[in-house]
Amino acid sequence: MDHIAQLLYLYGIGYEYHKYTGDHVIFDHQTRLSALKECGVNTDDIDEVNALNFALDIAKWLTPIEAITLTKEAQPKLTLRLEACSSLSELTISIPALNYHFVCECNNLSEVGDYVYQGTRYVALSVAIAPVVVGYHQAKVTINGQCYETELWVTPEHCYDPISDNKKLLGISVQLYSLKPENSKLSADFFELKELIVLAAGEGVDYILLNPLHLLFVEQPEKASPYSPNDRRLLHPFYISIELLCERFNVDKNVFFKQSNIDKSDRNHSYLDMSRCMNDKLAKLHSLWQYLQNQRNDWDADFKQFCQRKKEELSGFTDDEFARFLQWVAFEQLAHCQLVALEHGMAIGLINDLAVGCADGSSEYESNRSLYAEHARVGAPPDPWAEQGQNWGLPALNPVKLKAERFEFFKQLIRANISGVGGLRIDHVMGLRRLWWCFVSGESQSGCYVYYPFEYLLAILKIESALHKVMVIGEDLGVVPTEIKLAMAESHIYSNILFYFEKDHDDQFLAVEHYKKNALLMVANHDVPPFFGWWEHDDLRLKKQYQLLDEQQTSVANAQRETERDKLCRWLSLHGVRGIDLKSEAALVYPALIKVLAQSPAKMLTLQLDDLDCQRLPVNIPGTDKEYPNWRRQLTQTSTEIIAKSQMLIRDAVTSRNL
Repeated sequence: MDHIAQLLYLYGIGYEYHKYTGDHVIFDHQTRLSALKECGVNTDDIDEVNALNFALDIAKWLTPIEAITLTKEAQPKLTLRLEACSSLSELTISIPALNYHFVCECNNLSEVGDYVYQGTRYVALSVAIAPVVVGYHQAKVTINGQCYETELWVTPEHCYDPISDNKKLLGISVQLYSLKPENSKLSADFFELKELIVLAAGEGVDYILLNPLHLLFVEQPEKASPYSPNDRRLLHPFYISIELLCERFNVDKNVFFKQSNIDKSDRNHSYLDMSRCMNDKLAKLHSLWQYLQNQRNDWDADFKQFCQRKKEELSGFTDDEFARFLQWVAFEQLAHCQLVALEHGMAIGLINDLAVGCADGSSEYESNRSLYAEHARVGAPPDPWAEQGQNWGLPALNPVKLKAERFEFFKQLIRANISGVGGLRIDHVMGLRRLWWCFVSGESQSGCYVYYPFEYLLAILKIESALHKVMVIGEDLGVVPTEIKLAMAESHIYSNILFYFEKDHDDQFLAVEHYKKNALLMVANHDVPPFFGWWEHDDLRLKKQYQLLDEQQTSVANAQRETERDKLCRWLSLHGVRGIDLKSEAALVYPALIKVLAQSPAKMLTLQLDDLDCQRLPVNIPGTDKEYPNWRRQLTQTSTEIIAKSQMLIRDAVTSRNL
């Protein structure tokens, strides 16, 4: 292996992949070099290349134990690297924080690997140790009188899984901002979420799946995509409830805040004016913040404790106490909503959503700039809808830098997003293993896969899940590497199934008895039209209206949709549903679809609140930015109205799940 080829391997730069067509694609060498250069490597400097190869490959064999040691809770072991000819007379491991001290057996150690460097053979030896509790532990390893330090990661067998084999749960998914307030508020927040929780729990619903609640751009509210956030470790103040805040501090909100002036046209408008909503919310929050300064002694200690605990995440707000206060309040209110969910009998409660990356120029990116590749952006390889591939514009984390700082950033990310919830959905879970990096040069764009330290990222996920008792769902739509599928199954990371995409080898909708068991099943998600819009072709008419499809493309798309609808009718018939055909109203087809899906093996069935609202407008049209008002569309009815109207459908689904 030549020096450059070795470094490409050590940096995880992919060599090949299989395209959606099944074609075997080998990445262009210059494209792969671009990935190295984006990681700050001068590929023309052979001394630098050799030094990096030494640091990433050889150096670890010259030290008996690595900076991080992975081990399993069920079978705890240490891995040592020693010269093959050396003798081992003393081996102990101590973890002072746990009062743990274990003298290891030095005889009959298992050899699990070797390496030859400059004529010397080094061996990797596995040695069993006494059980250690799950978590990250600062350990001292003494070998023949010489002391070394390592961070011992003790991982459970799998993520926390609260759903027994014979149990099936029903949930509701919602974009929080899309909820329609019952009063004259401009937009929904944690108050409306709490109302939805109580209403849904009363009908037997076990969880609420949310959109990402990440901090967006407070001073640029029109940057509304929850999947292009400002900082994934923080929450968006947009969701803070004035009502809950006043209740928390025993303040009469009517004394301090006049109702927002909303006329009839505002109430009937389908899309939120994000700037108006954000400015209105911030004005109210700032007034209340100023008033609460007089009561500071009552809450200052809790606030300071929060700031200390999240010191790193809040580093961008060093001189902005108001912004830090908003984060404290937001996390408190989210945790309050989760507590309400559990008190009302929900099995899981809230399920948070973690976006795959942060926006370019975001505070997350700027405050962790050294961890990111310079200009590479995350996207997707060519597919039938984008033959040139997709560039999502999200900065790409450098896998080598991520490991060099012991994954502290990734730990922050997971901890922040499992705080105050019962479940975590990871968008594009394949990103734990590999991400498609895009490189733009002039008018052209190239790309390749870059692989991440999956074993370590998965270990963090399992440890944090177990410690906080939060289940994990991975959004695994698209091309999923075999190793991801196996790891998800073994780790009890639930799959994410969309009915539209579950097809057999004949391109027919898959029979429900073949659905995965450990899975969260949905008809659609935020990137797919609501069912009523899909059935009536409203999404295609909308794309034509926004000039995303021309006349010919619209005609082809309509014909394809008719074919899909016909497949759905035949699928329903095969599952014992009669009387549904292409002329049937969506209001008749949707309950029939849910009744069949409710009988699938999938442990989690999720109803979109959009569909219960009979919504026809999408919340997002992938591939658009300015053309369509993405991430702003409100529901047409309040949660009270939607749940009351859907009561029988929800109860039937609960009953069918338990048959």
